[in-house]
Amino acid sequence: MKKQYRLATFALSACLLMACGARETNAPENNEAEKQTENISNIDTKIDEAETSGALTESESRETPIAPKEILIDFTGISEFHPEGTAAQPYSLEILSETYNNITFADEWYNASEDISLPMIGENWDCFYDENYTYQWEYTYQWEDGKLSIFDGENCLYVLEYPTDKWYVNGNNACLENGIFYGASVMNGYAQPDSCFMFAYDLENEKLLWRSADQTYNSMNFLVKGDVIFCGYGFTAEDDYLYQLDKNTGEVIDRLPLKKMPDLMAEKDDRLYVHTYSYDYVIGIF
Repeated sequence: MKKQYRLATFALSACLLMACGARETNAPENNEAEKQTENISNIDTKIDEAETSGALTESESRETPIAPKEILIDFTGISEFHPEGTAAQPYSLEILSETYNNITFADEWYNASEDISLPMIGENWDCFYDENYTYQWEYTYQWEDGKLSIFDGENCLYVLEYPTDKWYVNGNNACLENGIFYGASVMNGYAQPDSCFMFAYDLENEKLLWRSADQTYNSMNFLVKGDVIFCGYGFTAEDDYLYQLDKNTGEVIDRLPLKKMPDLMAEKDDRLYVHTYSYDYVIGIF
């Protein structure tokens, strides 16, 4: 009996020792697991804080619009010049109709027309748009240089200032494509140097790319089609032409004589609708 008791006591002691050993062995593992859990929790907290901080920064950036880039385009001392390059091919044009209009103004012709439209906003001829941008003149019909603001949605990207006469800070006479701005500098009056020309300007690098010849533009607007710019020039004692300019170089690649100066034009279904002081034209584009 005593022998059995001693064996039982020994077995119990052995179990207790093993249990204690197990606890002593598992304790460091439990501590390590607790530390890993705490580290993961800390990492998650930091990630949440970073995401929250990033979201606030992005929100704040949306609420604070970037200031537009202001550019003064100065043509002082700059005459006609063209970069080298492969010349664009002009379109073939054919006058389909020529109608006497009893000497109407361009806006009257446009408002009465049911066939054409220009992408304008409002009725002041000072705001218009294309597929990518909206263009807003600051001054309309003033004897001073206009400022042209270019918007991408609600954000104003650029504010441009360059010399042009009061009659030409209106209509669709500006175009921004792939960072290149196409515009016109016009001084009303008889033929004179350094007046009535088109130009192309790299807005990002602030570099004038080309300047067309004088007396190639005094129409209210121009149209860009492919690599060609349609524009017009004429005056009382001067010849009147519908010009095609190479969009990449500004060189005249074709001209179509008309009875009067092309004043306002629009394109629809490969036809040019052109208003002049005395005649309205429909011209096929081929």
